[in-house]
Amino acid sequence: MVPDRDAQVIGTVLENRYRVLSLLGRGGMGDVYVGEDTRLRRRCALKILHARLATDRTSVERFLREAQMIASLDHPNIVDIYSFGEEPSGLVFFAMELLQGVDLDARLRQRADRPFSTHDACVWAAQIAKAVACVHDNGLIHRDLKVSNVFLARKRDGEEICKLLDFGIARAEDNSELTETGITLGTPSYMSPEQVRNANVDRRSDIYSFGVVLFKLLTGRVPFTGEAIQVAMQHCETPPPAPSSIAPAAGISPALDAIVLKAMAKKPGDRYQSMQEVGVALAELLRHEAPELAPVTVVTLPPRDPQAAVAPPPRAPQAAVAPSPREPTPVPPPRPAESGLAATPHDAATPGEGTKTSPTTALPAPQQRRSQRGLALAGAGLLGVAAVAFALTRGDDPTPAPQVVESPPAVAAPTASPEPPPQAPRVEPPPQPEALPPPPEQPPEPAPQPESKPPTPDEALPPLDPEVEPTPAVEKKKAAVKPAAPADPLKQIDRKAQKCRKTYNAVGGPKIVIDYAVGLDGKVTRSVPSVNDALGKCLADAVQSTTFEAKLALGRKLSL
Repeated sequence: MVPDRDAQVIGTVLENRYRVLSLLGRGGMGDVYVGEDTRLRRRCALKILHARLATDRTSVERFLREAQMIASLDHPNIVDIYSFGEEPSGLVFFAMELLQGVDLDARLRQRADRPFSTHDACVWAAQIAKAVACVHDNGLIHRDLKVSNVFLARKRDGEEICKLLDFGIARAEDNSELTETGITLGTPSYMSPEQVRNANVDRRSDIYSFGVVLFKLLTGRVPFTGEAIQVAMQHCETPPPAPSSIAPAAGISPALDAIVLKAMAKKPGDRYQSMQEVGVALAELLRHEAPELAPVTVVTLPPRDPQAAVAPPPRAPQAAVAPSPREPTPVPPPRPAESGLAATPHDAATPGEGTKTSPTTALPAPQQRRSQRGLALAGAGLLGVAAVAFALTRGDDPTPAPQVVESPPAVAAPTASPEPPPQAPRVEPPPQPEALPPPPEQPPEPAPQPESKPPTPDEALPPLDPEVEPTPAVEKKKAAVKPAAPADPLKQIDRKAQKCRKTYNAVGGPKIVIDYAVGLDGKVTRSVPSVNDALGKCLADAVQSTTFEAKLALGRKLSL
């Protein structure tokens, strides 16, 4: 039947726009195909409702409501919806973005070839928390968080980003019409205790499931394993183990253990009360343990410049005076002062421009008379004395004063006076040895680093175990001793349903969906019809009065 269905669907153009190209995967409510938007000339994913559900109006409305819910959630970590609708041929679909990559479940299975650290898992978990927070802010509960419902999409630039998928059983948190049929669905390995007990759930149920997702990302397995009924009971009664006890070589810190265990608290009031709280906790953990991966990293550098500026003043005069004799070797500067040329001091104050704008190249000194040389030398001497006085008035250490005498011809000292401030930081190398002690003190910090290095896949994580184990052979033998369940409870229900339809003259009428759950003793614990009339009540009673196999079963449906 399915291959025939694929042959009928592939090649079809939906809404005169989306052409179905090939099968991509199968899901609980529909199959996903690769499609092409013929208008925009881009690839997309097309989810088409199963044929067996397309005739049931309740299933159609639920399927389309999923598309509407996703489309209303505008968030980078939630898959985008382009369009949805019903075709005259009976195909019910919605078009969404086509993602490149793998889901987190497949990524976990690839960890031997593509290892990742616990902090990489925390980065993914932080993105999931943001997506679920957006869902909650819009008044919805996802109710089916698990690693296979989170896609690790690869963007064009190579960056990986988490995308939340599959809102098939999401519902409004305030008991809206989405809950009228009383459906209790979910994956046993990720269900919260209140989900297992079929009690009222709120956003804190998603927080519990998120804790299970993070647990598996860190350890490679879910906290509780076994048969479905055993897993469900452990979620209700057994405290979860610390992730570090399951994967001791993975480098899971006590702080990360605490985040997982708080999210998985049995009582909703003991968990985080919002996904924003979870996101903050993960961000703080990354800032302390892996700042390079944290969302925001604040780098504070030690104030070395002020200390360097204080240390060099005693030697600064020497460094400043030493080059000055080279620049002012020609004596002519007094002449420019008389002629009003002020370019020389400004050029000399420009860092790195002293050699280009020396008085030799800037002023016509060779045309002076010999009779004026004596006056020039006298002026140079006065300027030298003024330079010494200027240095003393700036608070320089008087000890180097005798050394200034060695350079009395420093005629350009006034022009060099603006240079000490910019050159002060250049004299940092002398005090550098004093700043060397801190680096040897930092090796003690990397000492604990060996624990946080990326673990080898074989040692860090135990092999992936199936989330729900099949019934062991021993259990099958014990089951043979138990009283046999009715040969075929579905046939009994069908006979009762025919009587109901005859009673209410509804033979051949539209089918009514009954949502029901079976307890551990095989008795039906809940039976709710999709249509609340006399016929619907009769059909629900027919299911309620039937005994099934003694095994917990949640969220089952029958069309009668």
